[in-house]
Amino acid sequence: MTNLYRSGRIAEKKVMNMLKEQGFENLRRSTGSRGPADIYGVKNDIKYYFQVKSGSARIDSEGIERLQQLAKERGGTAVVINRDEQKNKWKFYGRWR
Repeated sequence: MTNLYRSGRIAEKKVMNMLKEQGFENLRRSTGSRGPADIYGVKNDIKYYFQVKSGSARIDSEGIERLQQLAKERGGTAVVINRDEQKNKWKFYGRWR
């Protein structure tokens, strides 16, 4: 059985591949999922900060605040992607430029 950390990293990799297909550039994954964002990327000169959740995992209000603060400080967009059953559901939490 795969542990939760590993299954989360697998979901991040799948989301990253999907983002590449959608034209995102300069994609980077955070080291060890320690920061507020799992994936960073740019599209159409807009910075995006993604938090990826898989299966039944959901982001809590503190995690949303941390993600929003990062996007605000760096002038970008905060996005949470919930990956469940091969589908990605996007939820935007603010955009700062």
